[in-house]
Amino acid sequence: VNNPFGFRPVGKVGSNYDNQGLTQYKIYKNYNTNIFQGDAVTLSGGYLAISTAGNAVVGVFQGCYYIDPTTQKPTWKNYYPANTAQDGIVALVNDDPNAQFVVQCSGVAAVTCVGRNADLVTSTSGSTSTGQSGQQVDVPATGNATYPWKVVGVYEDVEDNDVTAAYANLIVIPNNHLYKGGTGTAGV
Repeated sequence: VNNPFGFRPVGKVGSNYDNQGLTQYKIYKNYNTNIFQGDAVTLSGGYLAISTAGNAVVGVFQGCYYIDPTTQKPTWKNYYPANTAQDGIVALVNDDPNAQFVVQCSGVAAVTCVGRNADLVTSTSGSTSTGQSGQQVDVPATGNATYPWKVVGVYEDVEDNDVTAAYANLIVIPNNHLYKGGTGTAGV
């Protein structure tokens, strides 16, 4: 089923997952793009921005809080609504370069994707009612070192996750991460 949900944290390289690695980042007042929970994000001019295909990532957006410009009340949202006219918008981002995420692939994957790199693709817009991302990783994965995600496994869940069928769930780690220094490593 083509039902993208962005990137969900599931662990950490080495299976040490005692901390989700959430860090606060600022979102620029009136930033013109929605950012949904599970979206890959980067930095632009020191502020958080949505990541696009081919860009390095700083992590995965988990939500934000700010003073609502209409009600003047503290507000928490699973997503950042584009063009919010408020200073001091604070985003929480899972920016651990060793974090593992489960993500849906955009087509038919294969076990041979493991060890390869995948680019980011936004197949559908995120949902403003749930705040959930619409991002996926592009398959087939390649050895391109600049791609932001490295496939490290096939997600094993209680439901059928057939890696030979379209839209399988994969486990990825950041490959081209702003805090790792460099453009990532080539896939196998």
